[in-house]
Amino acid sequence: MNLQAITRHRNLLTILVVALLSITAASAQRKSEEEIKRIQDAKVAIITNRLNLTPEQSTGFWPVYNEYSQKRKEIHRAQRKIINDKKAEGQTDDQVLNNLKEVQELRQKELDLEKEYQNRFLKVITASQVIELYKAERTFNDMLIQRLKNK
Repeated sequence: MNLQAITRHRNLLTILVVALLSITAASAQRKSEEEIKRIQDAKVAIITNRLNLTPEQSTGFWPVYNEYSQKRKEIHRAQRKIINDKKAEGQTDDQVLNNLKEVQELRQKELDLEKEYQNRFLKVITASQVIELYKAERTFNDMLIQRLKNK
């Protein structure tokens, strides 16, 4: 084989490896997205079952709950970012204290969010159903943690 043929084969092999890695990455992402979708569907099923929503309640509840859930997720993401990204190593005590205060402020923000949305939930579901919502979320989170431990 001449040098040109070897170079062509090497380039072809490189292209094939890159293509294979891209396909593998896309497949993993698709599986991850499918897994997230299955988890969300399971959460919806547990909440729907526990709350025993009427069709009218369901129409009013899910948009409010999805909005609440998204805002709460953003708060949790911000908390994790502060805790994980702002390591105490190399920081002064004042800087670490500021990070702790930020986390406390986010916890207060989450509590305020819960109060606000509890009032909004009570406009479409009963107080007993709100309690069942909190229980269903706890049950779901416990099941999810248990599943992750078993993997």
